[in-house]
Amino acid sequence: MATWNELYARGELIPLFPERAVGEFVGLLERRFSERPLRLWDLCCGAGRHTVSMAELGHRVYGSDGAPCGLELARRLVAGRGLDAELAVADMTVCPWDDTTFHGVVSWGALHHNTLDGIQEALSVASGRLLPGGMLLCTLKSRKADSFGSGEEIEPNTFVQDVGPEAGVPHHYFDEEEIRWMLREWEVLALVERVCDYRVRCDDFLGVNPFDYTVWGVLARKTG
Repeated sequence: MATWNELYARGELIPLFPERAVGEFVGLLERRFSERPLRLWDLCCGAGRHTVSMAELGHRVYGSDGAPCGLELARRLVAGRGLDAELAVADMTVCPWDDTTFHGVVSWGALHHNTLDGIQEALSVASGRLLPGGMLLCTLKSRKADSFGSGEEIEPNTFVQDVGPEAGVPHHYFDEEEIRWMLREWEVLALVERVCDYRVRCDDFLGVNPFDYTVWGVLARKTG
């Protein structure tokens, strides 16, 4: 049964390139806030691809992840680029920097690796650390994903897979109604269901995996 720390230690499931949407998100925040540098939290930063991409834009970036091996990879990446970022080992439900507030929070491909209560707690912590008008960019697993229904269902729509590299890792799968309910105290600016560009292809892709890595992209603003 793998943990994310073990996956990072083995060099597995480590995307190398930042998502374009993250750069566009930072641009949106730059237009929203005049303060420089912006303070940005890469929540569940993994090996640091978005921590680095946001730091390269000149902002103060904070990255947290529950996997020490992932954080070590992130530290090496940040140092190798000659950049600076605050990095800390922490569960997704914890902000490890006392009294720090943020203009934006990014959590890419991570929040759904929890129970629904854990995801809600993580979002509550993120909201509590965002400045008024601050924004969240995240992705959440869709119920159209190819892995939906595989493994042990530990609560409605949360499965712990028993095979593959993510065996033992929980996955919660969302539909639109559940996302809007979960974000009922946020202003949802965009909610898009999409197939990720990094899906694995094969000779008969549509016949084998019609909805590989289908996720929801979420852009939300803190109200109040």
